[in-house]
Amino acid sequence: MRKKDILMIPPKKPEKEGQVITAQAAGKVLILDCYEKGGYAGRYCMETGTFRYQSWEAGSGKWTQQKLMRMFGYEPGGYYSIYDPDYYKFHEEVSFDSEADEETVRGMLGDPGGKRSGLTLIEESEQKYNEEKRDRSVDHAAMRMARQMKKVPPMPEDIQEWTHQVMGGEDYMFRAEGGKGKWQCTNCCSSFPPAAASFTPGYGEKELEEVNGTDIQDDSLIICPACKKQVRIKKRKRVIRKESHIILLQNMDEEDSVARYIDVRITWDNQGRHIILSEGIRIVIYRKFRKYPCEIYYSQTKKSEWAWGPHVKADFDRTNWMNRKTAKGYLYPVIHDALKGTVYEVWERVFGKAAEDGVCMNYNLAMRFRHNGEFIHLCEYLAKGRFRRLLAESIDRLSKYGTGYQGNLDRTGKTIEEVFGIRDRQKINRIRDMDGGEVMLAWMRYSEISGKKVGKEFLEWTEEHRFCPDDLKAEETQMSPEQIMNYIRRQRAESYPGKEDREVLEQWKDYLNMCSTLGKNLRDTLVSRPRELKRRHDEAVEEIRKRKAVEEQKRSRKAAERMERDMREKFPGAEENLEEVRELLEYGDETYQIVVPKRLAEISSEGYALHHCAGSSERYFERIMRHETYICFLRRTKEPDIPYYTIEVEPGGTIRQHRSYCDEEPGIEEIRGFLKKWQKVIRIRMKEEDYRREAVSRRLREDNIRELEEKQNTRVLKGLMEDFMEAT
Repeated sequence: MRKKDILMIPPKKPEKEGQVITAQAAGKVLILDCYEKGGYAGRYCMETGTFRYQSWEAGSGKWTQQKLMRMFGYEPGGYYSIYDPDYYKFHEEVSFDSEADEETVRGMLGDPGGKRSGLTLIEESEQKYNEEKRDRSVDHAAMRMARQMKKVPPMPEDIQEWTHQVMGGEDYMFRAEGGKGKWQCTNCCSSFPPAAASFTPGYGEKELEEVNGTDIQDDSLIICPACKKQVRIKKRKRVIRKESHIILLQNMDEEDSVARYIDVRITWDNQGRHIILSEGIRIVIYRKFRKYPCEIYYSQTKKSEWAWGPHVKADFDRTNWMNRKTAKGYLYPVIHDALKGTVYEVWERVFGKAAEDGVCMNYNLAMRFRHNGEFIHLCEYLAKGRFRRLLAESIDRLSKYGTGYQGNLDRTGKTIEEVFGIRDRQKINRIRDMDGGEVMLAWMRYSEISGKKVGKEFLEWTEEHRFCPDDLKAEETQMSPEQIMNYIRRQRAESYPGKEDREVLEQWKDYLNMCSTLGKNLRDTLVSRPRELKRRHDEAVEEIRKRKAVEEQKRSRKAAERMERDMREKFPGAEENLEEVRELLEYGDETYQIVVPKRLAEISSEGYALHHCAGSSERYFERIMRHETYICFLRRTKEPDIPYYTIEVEPGGTIRQHRSYCDEEPGIEEIRGFLKKWQKVIRIRMKEEDYRREAVSRRLREDNIRELEEKQNTRVLKGLMEDFMEAT
């Protein structure tokens, strides 16, 4: 029955007063007229069989799909509505005008002559209708998704071979299983004695010569006698594994395309080469859309060891309970017309060239910035100019929070010199020829400004370790970049075995800073380039410690007060912030106690006493000033005045760093047990303002870690991860 016809039926007037319902039947429609003290409230209708219901409000004259309770101003509850206060008030205060009206409801809803309340029958019918409606909605969504997934084309036949080539195309020679003295090629799976193979002494300049198995060195290049491919000997390893990602852009039909993000694992062993593809995400791209230009579907298969392989058939859904994410990868070069007619068509030329050149980059992040025309033009220029690494790194410099490109190229430049910020075209060509990235760009700018030449070996070294000009003290020490490289390498071999070049560089920079503090001439090579860096570094630490101790003893109370005043002026509000959180943070038991310093000068004294950076680095005072973190002292309860540990803690109790004497950590396992108890106490004491500060501190910490990751500062990252204790 139409709504117009329902409104034509006159309301049935009640005999009672108050909140009353009258009932009448109109074919298969149950009509309930609702009355309140103020008069006629409106009409509620329900179709028998389907239980579809609608309400007409007399005041507004509009139809809505609201429950009967709302007609009288009561708020329906959720699934367990019988536990809501409005449920009882509704049943106590609202009634049918007569038993005949209630029996009409029972008859229409399938309970004639029953004893169940008419209001209860209506509520059950409403719930049944809503459940069926939800089920239908889910079914429709599932059918729509199934139709979309059915349109996805099969993978190209050469996808595995292409994946192998784009990931290096290497193959190996392992010792054959069960064949003593034999080797097996992973490319053709043929096995043979070593003497049958050919050894490549160089890069193809010399003729091939046969060698005995005993003469073959690990990682030697061998020509397989069966397939004639150059492979690499692996005498020690039995398995080699590489993992990466590939992206497949395919056209589905005239309306939709799909971007498929696939995890790749390649394994080489004495059984051959095994390539396994595990599809994780499908992004359906619409050519015609109302709201969103694409829709993301996630694989519902658990990403674990058993989930890799052709025997696993992944299901796709909108939910991402497996936390699948897009990542950098290689784009399959045959994209056909997948982007044509979509909002992402602006990337077609860039993606086509990048795929052709085998550029591994974050294609999904690029697609998010489809409106940034200047940046797209810049990427198109880099792709055509064969600046492959610079293209990938420029994509990485797009902000994931929507603020645009934050890299070092000038996207508004009119010429290549303006874009790169380099006047010498030869230096720009050198970046292209060496496939350099932002690190090499920075060194080419440095070379142009300083007039110093930088060699190929040095550039490769800086690219490998991500060393920028700001990381090296070349100007202060009057050393050339190559001299710094050779010095770091030598010190790593002699004084810091097992350390990475960046760790050695940080030690050297720390030593130079201390020498500057001690007033030594950094241009004296005996000072700036000590033969034994580690020994001289430790001596400098001890000398500074002794000087500080002497200064502390000589310093008068007046001087101490002046220093405290200067620190308060330089970091206004920091001491007040420490006083504000004293009640939140101070805690102790029979073994240890946490003390919040009253003055910033105490933090400096603590750092000097324990020989770590908390007392000398201003970044800790700046963090206190903006409530990002606080500095606390951990002391033994029996020795409350003796420095033991310095703790950097966030407003929510998360511990960023804990350091004792010379960055050592005595009794750390026992200490961590006490710190966990302390964190639980903090969580109980926290107030609303502390939760707000905790969220800000977490965001700043994540930004700092992201910056360290971009600079590949592994030493600092490793230290932070070892100390990090999240409060739960």
